[in-house]
Amino acid sequence: MAEPTSSYTAKDVLLRIAKAAGIAYYGSAGTGAAVIPIDDHDFNRCLDVYNDGIKSLIANAPVNGWRWRNRIAEITFGTVETTGTVDSGGTTTLVDNALSTTYDADDDINGYYVYDITKKIYALVTDYTTLTGTVTVSGGWLDYEDNPSSLTPAVGDSYSITDVKTVAGDLARYWLPDDFQGEVAGEITYTKDSGVGHIIGWAHESEIRFQREVSVSDSYPMQAAVRPSPARRRWEIIFDPAPNSAKTVIFPYRVGFNAAQAISGTAFNGSTTVLVTTDAHVWKIYPDDYFNGWYIHIVSGAGRNSYAKVTDFDSDDGNSAVFTVAKWLAADGTTTGVSPALNSIYYVTDNYKHPAGPQFDEAVLSACLAKAELEFEDIKMGYNEKFYKIDLPTAHAIDARSAPRKLGQMLSGSGRSTNERIWNTVVEDS
Repeated sequence: MAEPTSSYTAKDVLLRIAKAAGIAYYGSAGTGAAVIPIDDHDFNRCLDVYNDGIKSLIANAPVNGWRWRNRIAEITFGTVETTGTVDSGGTTTLVDNALSTTYDADDDINGYYVYDITKKIYALVTDYTTLTGTVTVSGGWLDYEDNPSSLTPAVGDSYSITDVKTVAGDLARYWLPDDFQGEVAGEITYTKDSGVGHIIGWAHESEIRFQREVSVSDSYPMQAAVRPSPARRRWEIIFDPAPNSAKTVIFPYRVGFNAAQAISGTAFNGSTTVLVTTDAHVWKIYPDDYFNGWYIHIVSGAGRNSYAKVTDFDSDDGNSAVFTVAKWLAADGTTTGVSPALNSIYYVTDNYKHPAGPQFDEAVLSACLAKAELEFEDIKMGYNEKFYKIDLPTAHAIDARSAPRKLGQMLSGSGRSTNERIWNTVVEDS
């Protein structure tokens, strides 16, 4: 079910911070409806307060942590791991003349992933030609941090091909969700109807590393460990033995908070599928495709309240940047919105909603305004006291009510005319 339309977005909280601090934008004449600041400095102060407020709410959790932080990670194993040596390569190709002995039909590995292990780059396979053993990739090569790489495969490089995305082309290693920050909250189980009965036990990553130094085998995994990637600020999971069957496993974890990132600015022009800006703090700083997958919102001027997901960001021409979208949507998220135009005010964010969910809207807002009271010396509204004395205790109570319930004992007698069931809270292990 969709969240209620009254639930707060990141924009809603940012606007309330700006209004409390007296730095909201009211149009060039100062008589328009309040919107988030268009001044980059003021906007970033509000954004910092927003992120600090949510971190404050997370830090002031109940004894066993916030239940809204509980998530389920799902890992589907790959079954293909082909290795070889590069004969030649380029910006969009990798060639191994011997590959045809493994894949003897064109397009056999389309949709797979190819990893140049020597150069530590990878890409999605979009075409395969058997006659020459040529693997063609889409969009060029990426490093292991998912950034475009200037490196290309070369003669003698080692490579690996897998049927699912892995870490470094290794079927034993998989990326965990971006919001995983190291807190595992339960055992790994196979999904329904997997036909596998044994338990995968958690182990220290050094134990699995030692096992793999001796020998690398494949079977149903018996152990797993999570560890931070040495190449990026992200976590991975590693299994031993390496999986050899396309099964899916799940385990609970506690979500971390990825700070919201956002920018604001003014449109130079726009259309049904683009917004063009000449803001120097956008085109000078951010590379092509940086904002792909983010959300762009029009907050003032033509297209006000329309938004869209960015499908492409282009900052190539040196004096402007172009955000491309499939189409602009109205506030309800379904009907077509109005296109932006000259002087439309926009902001772009990677985080459309705050992470706690609509039932914690007031606690999130209160935590952010409490931080605003510390950041902006002119705010003297008692927000800090309201957060700690009213909204935080209320949030704890709401969180406790979301705990699973169990049926208590059936009671009778003692003057009661009917039997009564008692519901007791199931206490989680700390």
